[in-house]
Amino acid sequence: MLKDILTTDLEYLAIFSLVLILPKIIQRVKIPSGITALCIGIGISILDPSLKNDQLFRFLSQIGITSLFLFAGLEVDYDELKEDRVYLSKYLIKFSAALLVITFLVMKALDLSLQNSFILSLGIFTPSAGFILNSLHSFDISEDQEYWVRSKAISKEVLSIILLFLALQGSDPKALLISFSFFVGLFLILPYIFNLFFKFISPYAPNSEIPFLITLSLISGVLSKELGAYYLIGAFIVGLVGSRFKRKIFKEGEEVLFRSLSGFFSVFLPFYFFKAGLGLSIGNFTLKAAGIGIVIALLFIPLRIFLINYSLKTFISEFKMNIYKISLSLMPTLVFGLVIANILLERKMVSSEIIYGLIVYTLLTSLLPTVFFFFNKGKAKA
Repeated sequence: MLKDILTTDLEYLAIFSLVLILPKIIQRVKIPSGITALCIGIGISILDPSLKNDQLFRFLSQIGITSLFLFAGLEVDYDELKEDRVYLSKYLIKFSAALLVITFLVMKALDLSLQNSFILSLGIFTPSAGFILNSLHSFDISEDQEYWVRSKAISKEVLSIILLFLALQGSDPKALLISFSFFVGLFLILPYIFNLFFKFISPYAPNSEIPFLITLSLISGVLSKELGAYYLIGAFIVGLVGSRFKRKIFKEGEEVLFRSLSGFFSVFLPFYFFKAGLGLSIGNFTLKAAGIGIVIALLFIPLRIFLINYSLKTFISEFKMNIYKISLSLMPTLVFGLVIANILLERKMVSSEIIYGLIVYTLLTSLLPTVFFFFNKGKAKA
């Protein structure tokens, strides 16, 4: 075991160095840092299995996932969504219809309950908005294309978070009512909390906006997890409400604050992937699990690309050319896929082969745009 060689402090130092630095180095060859951190977690769990229950890494992972979904919530622009509401509503209706069809097929093919099939289908079909937004700078797309990638990713994730909440609580009406009341209460009370902060704290505590947002999202995320939902729901709501206070939050400019927030979660987010890796067993990545993941990828990646391309061709004339860049940019499911896998693991809803197959699929979708744009850029230079 690793602890037989290193003291606790040295072990933590070694792990922190690996998780914070190695993914950045590997990123030079275009491998997303989240995937590297996940692999580090799997490797460390082999060396020291006791770290799976380490409370420090659990807390760091909570900060990472809540800050990411806070960021995604803050990215929501109500004016943009309102302006494109007709197109986005049609797009989301199609997404929902496809999700229901896939749920039915998964239920029949894998002999799962309706609830488990629906949650698994969310993991297959939902793009990870925060991960995608953080990766856009590495994709070879224009500003107009970035806008549609952002709009589609965020709108899908908002809908999927709502659907996930209903799926997790739907079998228990009492729990559903309590959780629903809590989230409605969050929407009602958060504006008052923001106003109090900007009136009594912010003027006398410069540069306190980021710590305030992070703390609020962490508290809301942990409370939503305790209610049987998940961290991301409470954190995302804080971001959604916070986006209405952008003029007060972004006193030094929107770009400055987003850069600061992005810098914050870029430190802590790798620990979410690392902790997720710690919870996985290398022995469960069997040939059967890999086969399931590859089959899911072969079936659903083309379907997802087709649905996005069809929507763009039908409703947005300026993207009839090069629409594949938008659809490929929307493929990564890394964060949402791992969240769903973690939920399924915690609740023991489905077999380990299916869960690890979902993880394999998630890794493939998250590498796809990076690999594609890398080789496409190489062909353009040639």
